[in-house]
Amino acid sequence: MAAETNSNLLEQAKPRINAMAATALTVALVALGATVALGLVVGTGPMFRSLLIGYMMPFGLAMGSLVLLMIQWCTAGYWGYVLRSPLEAGTRTLPVWGLVFALIALGGLTIFNLRPDYHPENHHEELNVVSSEKLWPWADHELVEHLHHHEKLVVEEKLGYLNVRFFAVRAAIAFSIWIVLALLLNRVARREEAEGTSQKLRDLAMQYSGPGIVIYSITMLFISTDWSMSLQPIWYSSMFPVIFGFGQLLGALCLNALVYVMLRSGIEDLSTGRNKKLMRDLGSLILGFVVFWTYISFSQYLLIWSTNLKEEVPFFIARTNGGWEYVTAALVFGQFVIPFFVLLLRDVSRSGKWLARVAGFILVMRFIDLYWQMKPAFRPGDFNFFSLETVMDLAAGAGLFSLWLFVFLRQLVRFELLPVNDYRKATEPVHTVSDDVEVAGSHG
Repeated sequence: MAAETNSNLLEQAKPRINAMAATALTVALVALGATVALGLVVGTGPMFRSLLIGYMMPFGLAMGSLVLLMIQWCTAGYWGYVLRSPLEAGTRTLPVWGLVFALIALGGLTIFNLRPDYHPENHHEELNVVSSEKLWPWADHELVEHLHHHEKLVVEEKLGYLNVRFFAVRAAIAFSIWIVLALLLNRVARREEAEGTSQKLRDLAMQYSGPGIVIYSITMLFISTDWSMSLQPIWYSSMFPVIFGFGQLLGALCLNALVYVMLRSGIEDLSTGRNKKLMRDLGSLILGFVVFWTYISFSQYLLIWSTNLKEEVPFFIARTNGGWEYVTAALVFGQFVIPFFVLLLRDVSRSGKWLARVAGFILVMRFIDLYWQMKPAFRPGDFNFFSLETVMDLAAGAGLFSLWLFVFLRQLVRFELLPVNDYRKATEPVHTVSDDVEVAGSHG
């Protein structure tokens, strides 16, 4: 009966998923076409910067899905049962997304400036180092040679690590590891479908997942440094990889909560039974993740403020001047204050409509957060919301997110929306909150 219900859910949701996929593909083609057109006007250099920034959001959703998939195998919570199939679909986008990064990085390191009439001056001062020839400034050897003495010494000390060949090797190794982990976990899922659930398969998944979480942490330390932090090669922060990686978990959790509600809205009653309890769990998880993101973000600010080192403070100087201070304030309120107080309302996380709204809102703020992390590396203390370059940033972000969403949705319909033979399908979320259980005499 459970398998029949599961198949019915997929069949009923499939037209909706296919329609969303078609819309996503259309938006991707239009937005990426607009990005290329604007690149011909503004410059191919800014275009590659826009593509790199736009790439980080869907990349984070794929990686966050991989980590959450491993976490649910280790914790065995009921929330993992209902999110497992979408998380697996998210991990299956990694091969495509590895190819997309290779194209962006190749262009950003070789054909960054295609326009013969586009030759902005290299920019280097205490705040930042920006190259007009390479996406990552450490790859522009002419720029490094002309840096001020102190900045030149700092960058040259890092060139043993920050060089194009080693950069490419690290990216290739990281994607290979992530894809292998995703394939192994998806293979366990396919074996479970064919053979039925067993302790042997669960142990196998945990054997992959436990070390996999550690491996993810190590690889993301290098990748966050390579792709994002090294855009400002003089600056460094020990908290940045933690913020970068944990933001991926927060984004993936919000995406999957949104997908859960959207696929079942109008098909299942979300206000009763397991659905109500599960949405409360998802709302509580999102709330906890929001609080922890705020903690580590504030920790980075506190550590940099208290040490007041010349190599560290430019990060916040560049993000609190020239219009960026408004984006900083928007993040404080949009990714902490508003979600925190809204999710404290008990009825919000029990309402599919409100949970989807909060999750969608946080996803938007995740893009703004990544934009805030990366764009000031190219425009320190200079933000103009109405410039063509900003429009191109938004077009690239929308295009790459929509492209990833298309691939994700096409993967989602390949298998059942709920694992067929997962042992948790016969269990219930464990709650002790008064309005989630009946209390004797409460109807008298």
